[in-house]
Amino acid sequence: MVKRLRPARWPGLLLGLALVAAACGSGTPGHPDTGYGANQPVPSAVNCTDFCTRGGDCGVQLCNEDTMSMNYTPLASIVIAQCESVCNSAILAQITPAVWQCYFQSSCRQVFEHNVCNTPNTSYKCN
Repeated sequence: MVKRLRPARWPGLLLGLALVAAACGSGTPGHPDTGYGANQPVPSAVNCTDFCTRGGDCGVQLCNEDTMSMNYTPLASIVIAQCESVCNSAILAQITPAVWQCYFQSSCRQVFEHNVCNTPNTSYKCN
């Protein structure tokens, strides 16, 4: 059976990790936070490229951590492309400066499993 990363979905958006199409459902609770992705430079402007790249990277890394494998690594570019195909200004308008900063400064697990940034429907599921 081939495992697929399904991206998290944002109302009308996606973290289309189809994410992170963006990433999907919810992660299995209880995984330790390795801190991956924390304290990244925050892009000056909210944009689809940075939004989707961050979501794709986080979704793939979290699935790799959860499965103790590197099986999801090859899916990163696909997840990012799916996200970018649906990302638009209406979606980006929902991201406040505080959410944008939190999205890049928090660890991937904090953002996508625990939703510390209060980003609508930000979650992930590996399958």
